[in-house]
Amino acid sequence: MSRMYASPDTTADRQSIAFPQTVYAKSAFTAHHLRPTDFQTKKIDHFQPDWVLAILVFCFILLAWVQFFYPKRIQQIFRAPFSRRFINQLTRDGNLFRERITIAMGMIFLFTCSLFLYEFNRQILGFSFKGISAISLYGLITILIICFLAAKVALMRFLGAIFKTRGTTNNYLLNQLIFALVTGPVLLTVLVFIVYLNVAFLLYICLSLLVALLLFGFVRGFFIGMTLTKFSYLFLFVYLCSLEILPLLVLLKILIIFTKTAGA
Repeated sequence: MSRMYASPDTTADRQSIAFPQTVYAKSAFTAHHLRPTDFQTKKIDHFQPDWVLAILVFCFILLAWVQFFYPKRIQQIFRAPFSRRFINQLTRDGNLFRERITIAMGMIFLFTCSLFLYEFNRQILGFSFKGISAISLYGLITILIICFLAAKVALMRFLGAIFKTRGTTNNYLLNQLIFALVTGPVLLTVLVFIVYLNVAFLLYICLSLLVALLLFGFVRGFFIGMTLTKFSYLFLFVYLCSLEILPLLVLLKILIIFTKTAGA
């Protein structure tokens, strides 16, 4: 009787001889030594904002308007980069700098180029600017492109007046305008896939295409400048590099400095 009261009751315990208590050994894997520095949650956007769709739709409306009212003129613009004969035909039919088609296709180039730079930063570079929303950043990029192009055209006009090469300068500006008007619809088509597929590989393809167009325009500009017999080819090459490549390098350097300052 005393032995009955002395032994504990183990009927309610899960441990038994068949299933003994688990003994945990020390693991060979240790936890990481990283320490969190920011406890704020970051929202991941799986969908593009509505203003991106609005920009794309607006550009397609402009392109449809141009195709409906100026079908012959837009064919001349797309043929002009490949032959001097088409450029002469384009010039004979009117002044491209003062036509409404230039305004519409110029807006397409401006909006698509800004959107491409915005998407390139969002998907690849990942630069974040405190206190600046997405649409504000896009607007800032658009303003910077406008200022850059206006300063470039003003500088070329000024140098053309100094060196007395206004005719060649106008031909060079016409060549640059044609390439810009052609680049806009091409960028618009590629941006539809870049924006909604979120594939970085497409961005690199588009960037390679833009670099190829830039080099092609640079070579065309060099051949236009070769008509000036009073300047050497070396001077012409340095002149074009100063106008086309040097400003881009300066803007890139300013962007890097601004990004480091904003991140500090």
